[in-house]
Amino acid sequence: MRVSSALKIVAVLIVLGLLAGGGAVWFAWQQADAPIPDAATSAAVEAPPIADHPPPGHAGSVLPPPATPPSDARQAAMIARGRYLVAAADCMPCHSVSGAAPFAGGRPLATPFGVMFSPNITPSKRYGIGRYTDADFWRVLHDGIAPTHSPSLFPNYLLPVMPYTAYSKLSYPDVMAIKAYLDSLPPVEQPHRKSQIPFPFNQSAGLFVWRVLFFRHEPVEDRPEWSASVRHGAWLAQALAHCSDCHTPRNIAMASESDKLFAGGHIPAQSWYASNISNATSDGIGGWSDAALVQFLHGEGDMTQGAPFGPMKEVVEESLSRLPASDIADIVAYLRTTAPQNGAPAAPADTATLAEGARVYADSCARCHGKNGEGAAGNFPNLAHNQAIWEGAPDDIIAMILGGFRPWHPHQAAMPVFEGVLNDHQIAAVANYVRTAWGNQGRADADANAVGRLRATMDQEIALNTGTMRVRLTDASGTRSASVINGLFDFLGDRRNCRLDTTFTVAKAPADPLHIAGTCTDDGFALDGWLTQGGATRQVRFALRDDYSPAGHLVGVTLEGPTGAAGAQLSAHIAVVTPNY
Repeated sequence: MRVSSALKIVAVLIVLGLLAGGGAVWFAWQQADAPIPDAATSAAVEAPPIADHPPPGHAGSVLPPPATPPSDARQAAMIARGRYLVAAADCMPCHSVSGAAPFAGGRPLATPFGVMFSPNITPSKRYGIGRYTDADFWRVLHDGIAPTHSPSLFPNYLLPVMPYTAYSKLSYPDVMAIKAYLDSLPPVEQPHRKSQIPFPFNQSAGLFVWRVLFFRHEPVEDRPEWSASVRHGAWLAQALAHCSDCHTPRNIAMASESDKLFAGGHIPAQSWYASNISNATSDGIGGWSDAALVQFLHGEGDMTQGAPFGPMKEVVEESLSRLPASDIADIVAYLRTTAPQNGAPAAPADTATLAEGARVYADSCARCHGKNGEGAAGNFPNLAHNQAIWEGAPDDIIAMILGGFRPWHPHQAAMPVFEGVLNDHQIAAVANYVRTAWGNQGRADADANAVGRLRATMDQEIALNTGTMRVRLTDASGTRSASVINGLFDFLGDRRNCRLDTTFTVAKAPADPLHIAGTCTDDGFALDGWLTQGGATRQVRFALRDDYSPAGHLVGVTLEGPTGAAGAQLSAHIAVVTPNY
């Protein structure tokens, strides 16, 4: 296996860390990590209202209220503040498996060095944070250091996949409010899944060196000329929403390049590109109106300038759309103050490549997005004049062509998967065509090599319905097939890690749907999760098998095993290649 230069650099840093010695470690740690504030710090600020459920027209999960609302008004206000902060920080999606118990962890998170799984942050004393002291929790969010009961030269440093570099800007009262909210939830006895990050990249020594070089406790930026609205927007964007983690490019050691704040960048170990959100007019937000930006971040976009997709869609659905619209306006006001980070000028397009792209578009895309990229209101986003599609690198449009995408709005049509239908040259050609046709001002810079690179890391999203999934349930009464199916099957490029969230009913029992949610385990050969039917939930494990075409291409996944109900057996097939394409 070829080792990338980035891995070599990290390996060198690990060796340097090991050589540092106990005394140097202790000294540098004291310099790098701030002391815990006095517990008598002033109370947290009152929380603005947030939406429990996704707004109408949005997908998403329910943000759970406290299991038992406290009678003490001060404690109730602190929990409400924590719930608002958790929503603004987008904690639930990372620490939950879609369709399963919220905050119970287990979601696979890709890194350049392997896959880790989010921890359980419910108040379970065995598996979650139920035994965390206030000081423990402060260290996790403010310093990125988890408690450990094992003797070690180094503290239990967290990978910066956990955005503690942003959360370190939060005040002590706000961190305690977050803890108060999480402590108010019902505990979930869900064990932590061991990360798939190999030695030596799972060692604290290397993380120690990374922290010494790149991690500083810095307050939220403030300028004398800023209004209260801009200051609030800066706090939301820099500390809670941690926008810089995705929208700022990273150096070879995976640290953000501060001189290129919000210039956009490829999301490490994923097939997605986070767009330029500086106030640049070329391919940033300088050409957007404030109203259009608020609509994009709070209302899921429109048919004029585009809609959020990829990881940003989840951020909007689970976080930003639940906050008051005034919060989003404040974020926009802050982004207006950022230094423009202009991209490269548009490159001349190759005529032959664009002609091939036009043919592919007519054959595979026009039926949904329209002959001239006009889209279909409320269902298929427009591609013409859609800055979210053409700005920056071509990674996002390539990722959507390869791996498909969930519906723009619930109960609408999903973006099909073309990974097994179009080759690398065809995908590059149609990406270049869409980015430059109909007045779009993108660059025709996609090529077959870029497509091939993204295939290995693509996040494939299969919208489940009767065309993509067949389900049979066998019990004492015989074998029955599902008549109504909906949900999502999502997996990373190598299919070792996946997420399933699906509901189906059989014709004989339409009022008693069966819901399954879970994640891949055993290197992708099993799915562990939860099955809910008739108001009862139980843990299940199903065997997973990949199905290949005669040419050796992955065309589907078979899911089989007992449901735990009186000997009932489930057999389901998910088509990876979307039918009819």
